Amino acid sequence: MGVAEQHYRYGESYEETVQLSDGQRIFLRPVRPDDKQLLLDGFEHLSADSRYARFMAPKATLTERELRYLTEVDGIDHFAIGAIRKHLVSKPEGVGSARFVRLSDQPDTAEPAVTILDDFHGKGLGAIMLQRLIEAAWERDVRWFCTELLADNTASRRMIESLSPDVKFRHSGDGAIIATLPVPEPDQTPTAPGFFDETPIRKLLSYVARAKVSVRPRVTRPPEPPG
Repeated sequence: MGVAEQHYRYGESYEETVQLSDGQRIFLRPVRPDDKQLLLDGFEHLSADSRYARFMAPKATLTERELRYLTEVDGIDHFAIGAIRKHLVSKPEGVGSARFVRLSDQPDTAEPAVTILDDFHGKGLGAIMLQRLIEAAWERDVRWFCTELLADNTASRRMIESLSPDVKFRHSGDGAIIATLPVPEPDQTPTAPGFFDETPIRKLLSYVARAKVSVRPRVTRPPEPPG
């Protein structure tokens, strides 16, 4: 039994079925190493715009190395849950994922990402998964979410600055800007419809998904090998 299994609600044994606004029922569970094909199939159903919003470049497929990085997670420093639509006669379908990757030099800070298939936009799945991500982050002592913005995009910075007076900015060594937002306490995040549309983190991830801000999505790419 792993550490995540012993101490965390959102550990290895976490399973949940949620209902979307259109009545569909979606199964949530932690991402596992054997989810590579499920993730790849889901990626292939993302629109070109959604792929570009995630990778900031045209992308035809995921490499084996990226698939390993996205599925072989430790559940603590790299946490990820998947959203799955089950079918009676056909194989399960991956329809979304939510993850964060803790910064090695700032253990209370992580980079979040929520990706939902285009057909499921506007049905509440993104808000549900973001809430679970927030709760899992608090379990693991993550108190800040951060996103790296391209420094030459003035409109992006102004948009991020408008999210909350608590947003912090700092320049990275390569000229980018890192925006850091507080993770709200789970017991202060109501589940009422529309609530997450007004939270800074929800707005930030929504801007990213709609490509309204240019970011460097490190949480969806494996770190470069040394040397």
